[in-house]
Amino acid sequence: MPYTGISSDALFLLSRNRHENSKAFYDAHKEQIKQQVFEPLAQLIEALSDDFAKLDPAMQLLPAKMMSRVRRDTRFTKEKHMYRDNVWVMFMRPKDDYPFLWPCFWFEVRPAQGMFSCGVCPYDQTPKFMQFLRERMDEGFLKAANIAIKAGIEFECESYKKDRAPDAPKKLKPYLNAKTFMFKYVCEDLTLLESDAIVEHLREKYKACHAMYAWLQKAAEEYLAALEH
Repeated sequence: MPYTGISSDALFLLSRNRHENSKAFYDAHKEQIKQQVFEPLAQLIEALSDDFAKLDPAMQLLPAKMMSRVRRDTRFTKEKHMYRDNVWVMFMRPKDDYPFLWPCFWFEVRPAQGMFSCGVCPYDQTPKFMQFLRERMDEGFLKAANIAIKAGIEFECESYKKDRAPDAPKKLKPYLNAKTFMFKYVCEDLTLLESDAIVEHLREKYKACHAMYAWLQKAAEEYLAALEH
């Protein structure tokens, strides 16, 4: 089914649902949220599935297993709102079959911030795995990073306070000093979500991240192989 769009009214409904913070309100609007938000998200996944399947045949492409839920798990958080107003999709290998070290793509809409984002990153950024990645950052990594950056996708990271690579080439320093990182594109034009123009817009951004996904995937394979020996 072609992408039917996510309207400003649909995003407002998500925000209102969070504000009301009421099971009665959610139950009364549950079907409306499903039809206006989650069905278009599933259509978006379907429109992009062929691209991701070609990049990684093992990628999970069943919408029900990729999309976020409206109801929050508040058991382990101080923020007790029962419902979220942001929604997201994760394009990655099945969590049950593959380690969390595998890279992932995402797409997220944040109505309260008036923006959506997409990008690529290692899914599970444990200290040991991140150190393994930093030790393998080479010209191939730089090439993949530059492809993404030229497409308007920014390198976002949490950096160590102390320079951990004082003798490294200047072009590698931001990456070698990153504790965690992602390549992230942010757009503040939510009207793009209303038509199928969003499909090509995202396709272009994801394509620019393909080389980084491939680099991260190869690094994850090498890390897992090293753990086995």
